Amino acid sequence: MSIRHLRLAAIGAFVAPAVLMAQLPRPTGQPINRAPDKDATQIMITAFKSVNPLPSEKGEKSLGAVSAEEMRKKVDGAFPFKQVYVVPKERIDPQLIASQFSTTEALEPHDAKALAVMLRADEYVAGEMAHTPTGYRATADLVLTRDIAARQPLGVGEAPKMGDAINVLVKEMKEARKQMDGEKKCTNAAREGKYPQAIEFANAAIALYPKATLARMCLVSVLNVSKAPAAEVLRVAKELVALDPRSNVGLKYLAQAYRADSTQSDALVTVLTQMMRNEPKDATLANDAVREITASKNPGIARPIIDSAIALNPGDPDLLKTRWQILSAMRDFKEMRTQGAELLRLDTAFADTTYFLRTAASFTADSQWQQAASVAAQGVAKFPTNAQLVGFEIQFLQRAGQKQQALDKLDKAVAGKIPVPQAGALKLQLLQELNKAPSEIVAAAREAITAGDTTEAVRLIVYNQANAMFSAAQKLIATDAAKAQDDLTNGTLGTLAYLDTVGTRAQKPYVAFLRGAANVVLGAQIKYPAANAAKSCPLTKEAKAHILEAQINLPQGGAAAPAATLQQLMGIAMQVDPELDKMVKLYCK
Repeated sequence: MSIRHLRLAAIGAFVAPAVLMAQLPRPTGQPINRAPDKDATQIMITAFKSVNPLPSEKGEKSLGAVSAEEMRKKVDGAFPFKQVYVVPKERIDPQLIASQFSTTEALEPHDAKALAVMLRADEYVAGEMAHTPTGYRATADLVLTRDIAARQPLGVGEAPKMGDAINVLVKEMKEARKQMDGEKKCTNAAREGKYPQAIEFANAAIALYPKATLARMCLVSVLNVSKAPAAEVLRVAKELVALDPRSNVGLKYLAQAYRADSTQSDALVTVLTQMMRNEPKDATLANDAVREITASKNPGIARPIIDSAIALNPGDPDLLKTRWQILSAMRDFKEMRTQGAELLRLDTAFADTTYFLRTAASFTADSQWQQAASVAAQGVAKFPTNAQLVGFEIQFLQRAGQKQQALDKLDKAVAGKIPVPQAGALKLQLLQELNKAPSEIVAAAREAITAGDTTEAVRLIVYNQANAMFSAAQKLIATDAAKAQDDLTNGTLGTLAYLDTVGTRAQKPYVAFLRGAANVVLGAQIKYPAANAAKSCPLTKEAKAHILEAQINLPQGGAAAPAATLQQLMGIAMQVDPELDKMVKLYCK
């Protein structure tokens, strides 16, 4: 809902129509003091949309304003006063003026609905008037105030004179109103869960007016909710869309039917594209539709549909944005970026977070990481607290090889409390890629976990660093046994002890196995030969303790290692164990 829409609802509530009307000139067509009959349907008609207006058609003489007043007069004269009350211009304009709306330009759908609600109109007319080489072309919809999607097209009127073109619409309105009683009864019965009666009322209304869209909207909804055969729902939905191709209600049920039939993938893409074309400003609809079109077998079907719409409405920014979304779904990224640049020239507001995210991601399709990072950086400059954009920039810098710059930006984001997705794991990955020492990486992981990181990814990296410490220590044994012993004790086993407190259940076997392996190395490869050479009782007991620890942990970690590796380590432990028992007897008297 727009800000202006809110203004209309808020300011309009304080306008006193009766007082304003008393101060204004007598309106044309009906007495100023005539109140609507209590049973009459109140219809609001505001300025039509102007197409190809003449230079002289401005202000109160604008094509849209004159068309609306002509329509009011024609409708007022076509229906008995007790049946239809046309809301006069003198009640409409004060509401518009108070809310800073033009009285001579067409309203957006939501604003028209808001005004109709304020004026207590049951229905309103949304029309368009165009100059043609031979005269005028008029089109209009009769819309129920309760729902802007509840729309009955009134056809097309073409004539040399404006009044004659509008007469065509009014004649159609008289026919279209034959469905209203049945539509109302259908809606009320549906609310009460009386579905068979609702279906009867809708069918009766359609019989009275075969082109009824309002009655069919009620009918298709009731058929769907009452679990009628899918073929029945599909039939009515097709009829509704045939009568009004702009009906997203009908298209919604077509899409539902096509989703249930895997052979209708192409038809589903066509329907979704039509829905986007009908409602180009509906961001939620666009995102959902693009997601489905992307996943379809043939997303390219969508392109000619949107291209034809743009050909009829060149330069329409909403349709161009829809085309941009379709190109994204098709993965035609080069054309998508060209379209995006055109949209930015038309409207800089197009550069929202979605634009930057999708455009940046488009460069990753062919590994243009630097360009992706550059677009993400532009997005961060405009939306500095958007966590997804910040995360994109960091990840793309990482892939572009700019590891330190990525790390610096990540540290800045974390310090600024921007919740970058997977920030903890991302930092540890960067530290690894920068060849930082395992101890530094583990320290960073501890910091992340202390700060509240609960991800499995961070804990997996901690385990991998413990494994890296173990491998590095093994290589040191031949040249620096003391250093190897310290790294195994404080590095590998210390890190594994920490993982015991913060690790996941799934990591338990891996931790146990690595602890067992580290104890085998400490006991059998380092302390056993050292104790034997020094004939040292303390060293012998330490070696014995390591071997005992290995024999406890290795079986617990059996599921985490190849059987051959487990058997080899257990074999070493069992071979050294009796030798250490002998040494205890010799050296510990």
